[in-house]
Amino acid sequence: MPYLNVVEVESALAVAANAPNNAIAQLITLPNNTWENRTCHALKIAHGAGAGRVGVYFLGGLHSREWGSCDILIALIEAVENAYLNNKGITLGSKSFTAAQVQSIVDTLDLFIFPQSNPDGRNWSMTQEAMWRKNRRPAPAGDTNTACVGVDLNRNFDMLWNYPKYFDPKAPIQNSTDPCDHDVYIGPAAFSEPETKNVKWLLDQNPNIHFFVDLHSYGELLMYTWGDAVDQTTTPGMNFLNPAYDGKRGMKGSGAYKEYLPSLDKSLVVSLATRMKAAVKAVRGTSYKVQQDFALYPTAGTSDDYASSRAFANSALAKVYGFTIEWGKEFQPPYAEMQNIMQEISAALLDFCLGVIAAPPPAAATAAKEAVAAHD
Repeated sequence: MPYLNVVEVESALAVAANAPNNAIAQLITLPNNTWENRTCHALKIAHGAGAGRVGVYFLGGLHSREWGSCDILIALIEAVENAYLNNKGITLGSKSFTAAQVQSIVDTLDLFIFPQSNPDGRNWSMTQEAMWRKNRRPAPAGDTNTACVGVDLNRNFDMLWNYPKYFDPKAPIQNSTDPCDHDVYIGPAAFSEPETKNVKWLLDQNPNIHFFVDLHSYGELLMYTWGDAVDQTTTPGMNFLNPAYDGKRGMKGSGAYKEYLPSLDKSLVVSLATRMKAAVKAVRGTSYKVQQDFALYPTAGTSDDYASSRAFANSALAKVYGFTIEWGKEFQPPYAEMQNIMQEISAALLDFCLGVIAAPPPAAATAAKEAVAAHD
């Protein structure tokens, strides 16, 4: 069985929203068509309504060449729907979830799943250039270099997006202002791209979303914010909003800038990432590493940092805990191996949901208010 192509992902979403699945699923049409005029869809899975339901947002496909992220999320959708509607459990390798656990996820949480956020890039990668990473924004006028097409969508979010202003010039940041950078061009402005606008729109429209997980490859990593500097929990005023630290971010070592993360937030994200690690390992023994984003390399404008930054930058917005999963050991594993990875990451995401149910966010909301006050 090959990887799903762009049309097949959208078809799978349509089926997931049709009877009998529509008892628990709703198709969401995203408002911004891509540069090649494709319409994107997400799926909401939930049974019941009412105040206090926590939203969990799973995102896939920002990077074109990471084909398996879309397949993971489609497989997760199908497994959850089948298990819930038939009152069955889910078995993923040696890891099992009971029917009662699946029922609790769907009855307690609002799951928002956006599997294919960059269909233009995915289509190009699958049909023309396998290692293509960006979207398909047209090259600047008069530029015929094909490398000048596209923006790295995971550098286009509004969190320290204008990195030359915020980072130390010596920081080894994986970002570029050059439109012809084949991999990490940040775009002409934050949220310049329809794909990143769609990701943001889903957050804006659903203020009960408190947890966000973006799927990428590769590295076998379970990561939490921040990506611009080492985390610290003791100095609220040292934060991404404070201009006193502009030009100093992105470095390691004694005396380097460190990004503030409230202690309650840090405990929660490490706990949930550790829970995902155990779930992955239970499937077939694979050991993923839990680490902060910055431990990989310095970044700016990423999806999980943006999701996490929203409540700090604007206290009227919902508190969100952002994560990134780097699945597997290569961008496009043979599909037999990808199916194993699909089981591992599905197990991680299901156990993540159970962890959210066990440790909902109200306590951390207090920490967010404390942090925002420190920023003011």
